[in-house]
Amino acid sequence: MIAQVSYTPTELAQVLGVKPSTVYAWLSRGELHGNKVGARRFITQQQIKEFYECRRTGEYIDYTYAPK
Repeated sequence: MIAQVSYTPTELAQVLGVKPSTVYAWLSRGELHGNKVGARRFITQQQIKEFYECRRTGEYIDYTYAPK
């Protein structure tokens, strides 16, 4: 069995150099996919790769500053 590395949102924020709230925002908007186990969330390396691929190709919509 191959071990797959996963990160909590806080760990991923440290790795990427962003605030944890940014990672949680990506998760809540569906830009970044994660796995929920109980009350905890985990993001795998594959999910991070998919997130960056969508951002690179422009296949996402940034709702950060969109009017409500």
